Amino acid sequence: MNEALQTAMRKLRLSGMSETLEVRLQEAAGNRLSHVEFLELVLQDELTVRTDRLTSRRVKAAAFREQKTLEDFDWQFNPSVKKRLI
Repeated sequence: MNEALQTAMRKLRLSGMSETLEVRLQEAAGNRLSHVEFLELVLQDELTVRTDRLTSRRVKAAAFREQKTLEDFDWQFNPSVKKRLI
């Protein structure tokens, strides 16, 4: 990746795209992706990074005592909670 492209992505704050661009370029060449398909992939990479960062910031701001996943949830504690619905 050339310096001008890196600088432009940095100025536009496209760090997610910058992190995955080399891999996506190789993938596009190997799979003969169209320009639109390639653009869709790199934009999706950027959106994923932004969503992950937003989630991390919100979890940090919530200041949970413990972080738990649904796999850690004690379904026996409250039988009225329907696991299937969650």
